Amino acid sequence: MSDTGADAANAPTGRSRALPFAFDDAQRKLIKYVTLLGFVAMFILFSLLSPDVFPTWDNIKSILNLSAPIVILAVGLTVVLVVGEFDLSFTGVVAVTAVVAVKLMSSSHVSTTVAVLAGLGVGLAGGLVAGILVSMQRASSFIVTLALGSVFSGLALGISGGGSTIADVTVGYTNLTDSDLFGLPLSVVYALVIAIVVYGLLRSTIFGREAQAIGSNPVAARLAGIPLAVRRISAFAVMGLCAGVAGIILSSRSGQFAPDIAGGLFIPPFVAAFFGMSVLAAGVFNVFGTVVGALFIATLQTGLVVQGIEDWVANCIVGAVLLLILFIAAETREVRS
Repeated sequence: MSDTGADAANAPTGRSRALPFAFDDAQRKLIKYVTLLGFVAMFILFSLLSPDVFPTWDNIKSILNLSAPIVILAVGLTVVLVVGEFDLSFTGVVAVTAVVAVKLMSSSHVSTTVAVLAGLGVGLAGGLVAGILVSMQRASSFIVTLALGSVFSGLALGISGGGSTIADVTVGYTNLTDSDLFGLPLSVVYALVIAIVVYGLLRSTIFGREAQAIGSNPVAARLAGIPLAVRRISAFAVMGLCAGVAGIILSSRSGQFAPDIAGGLFIPPFVAAFFGMSVLAAGVFNVFGTVVGALFIATLQTGLVVQGIEDWVANCIVGAVLLLILFIAAETREVRS
């Protein structure tokens, strides 16, 4: 993505106002906590409406399990957003990762270990391809990764034999997500580990500091001698690896590859990442806020299901809430700047 494109990604900081009304000082201070307070209020409301179901440990585990793939994808996406780029190809990477792993077990009868390593390798390769193409030319990463997403999705359908469901996997593969560790589903443990690793990557390494410098001001970063292309490619590689992990988890859970395996996973990671900007008025993309955002989305979706809300009504509610979150995130960035 060009430097102009990176600046465009940070456009909310340049607007005179993110929302069409003004905030006084007290209200601006409240913004710092509004998303966390909203999260707590939402959980309390659903708990009061369904006290025998919603606040139970089993339901909380279900929420955590539902959010795990979103957390993993959103954390990887956060790294890409930090360097001022966008990735619209990750659902395609999820699909091709899953189909490669499952196809190898089904057709070649490879072990679980080989299938997982092959799937993760495909995910990493997909991220590297996206990063290289974005860094090689001046077109927007929107366009490049949107096209790549179509390519990856097409490859997944082709490998599966024209969009067929493949269900022949090893017991070891389903066991990857079929048990608990310390009372938590394994997929939640994977998500937690990835979030901690990426948090450390962005906060405590040279890569993290340089990535944030690139996202803030790519021109200054280049003048400072930071290798922009290398850092951007690395960011997309992290995203690809996270997409690979998500693909393994989703196919392990279901014990199969299905053409719609990544269905519904395109918007939530973006919303979770932008939600993270508003948590404690961070004003920047960050892993902690992203994880909270993913949990918020999963909690809202689960709460609406428990209440028996019709699908079309639930979709409208979720969409309206997510729009509000994006506006708050934009205002938070303005407040910070």
